[in-house]
Amino acid sequence: MPLEPTADAPTWRLRVWTRFLAPAQDVWAYKTSLVGLRTELSPLRLVIADPQGMERALAQGRPGHFQARLVPPGVAWPIDLVEVEPGRLFADHSDNALFSRFEHRHLVEPTPDGARYVDDLLLSPRGPLRGAILSLTVRLFQHRHRRAARDLPHDPRVCGITVLREQLAHERPGAAPPEEPAAMPPGDLPQP
Repeated sequence: MPLEPTADAPTWRLRVWTRFLAPAQDVWAYKTSLVGLRTELSPLRLVIADPQGMERALAQGRPGHFQARLVPPGVAWPIDLVEVEPGRLFADHSDNALFSRFEHRHLVEPTPDGARYVDDLLLSPRGPLRGAILSLTVRLFQHRHRRAARDLPHDPRVCGITVLREQLAHERPGAAPPEEPAAMPPGDLPQP
């Protein structure tokens, strides 16, 4: 179930992707390993209370709840692993001091020459420093992709490609789809 953002905080969609020239199963193994996570986050650390339990949940394709802490700054970061398709995707949510909504889908898509890895996030930063938190989050995910590219062969032209935009009203859970514009009668078309 998605977490609801606070009324005063917009929700942002962040997508960062890299084209790896390695088999999809190698990219999956790296992205779901604690070694890969530590490498990507360095110099930050995500200290997970039951790291083996989290690795087992990812390998077995089952949800789970894990307590973690982001160091620095020492923020509690509970992880709800909500969806797992081993070898293809996993999704986690966190409600923490920095975000009222943090939904993160990790997707590995096979390609003819390797795999595309995508981080797809919905974010609602909290508090008066929302802009700074959002900016640092974008930079952190770009950093994570560059760090992974040190360990996995990749296309240097497609490393850490980033798109950030505010989530549109019709994209929110339960929202009605946007209205189609009314067709113009043929006689109303501008003449050349």
